[in-house]
Amino acid sequence: MGEIRIENLDIVYKAEEGNSILDLNLENDVDHTNDCGGNCACSTCKIVVISGSENLSDQEEEERDILEAYGWNADEYRLACQCFVEEDGDIVLNLPDPE
Repeated sequence: MGEIRIENLDIVYKAEEGNSILDLNLENDVDHTNDCGGNCACSTCKIVVISGSENLSDQEEEERDILEAYGWNADEYRLACQCFVEEDGDIVLNLPDPE
């Protein structure tokens, strides 16, 4: 089992495979905005994956469409509700300030 490190918040916790980054953040008491409740309908749970993207699910077209519709570069951001931990390994990310 790897770890998730939220670099800009200085938070580290165990990364459980099969769970989304958003669900893991909320389970670990990270104050992570998610206006649509994690349903890929807004962009408030966006994150920047610094390293460990190979341990996450691939970005699907729906996720890219939502990011782009809200003006975010889909090559730079992911939606935490759509990022699922798939491999054992460490993941480092940043949570942008809520808009």
